[in-house]
Amino acid sequence: MTPGLAMLHDVVTWAAQVTDPDYIDEAGRIIGSPAAGPAPQNPGDRGGYAQILTLFVMLGGVSFVAWRIRHAMQNARPTSPPPPKES
Repeated sequence: MTPGLAMLHDVVTWAAQVTDPDYIDEAGRIIGSPAAGPAPQNPGDRGGYAQILTLFVMLGGVSFVAWRIRHAMQNARPTSPPPPKES
């Protein structure tokens, strides 16, 4: 067996061990699954309506600022001089 194939075999074996579901359950999770945890009890809990409302208020604020900047840029754009009049 060539050294490249031997190394590939080792990597595949290691990957199979690491992705084994029993290994993952024993190692624990840093980031919980999306379905983990209780349903929101208060408006400020994760997934509560206050969290979603905050998202939309922030998006609205950013959109308003972007609109004002765009409006100011369009007003500051120099206008082209009128065409010369023929005499």
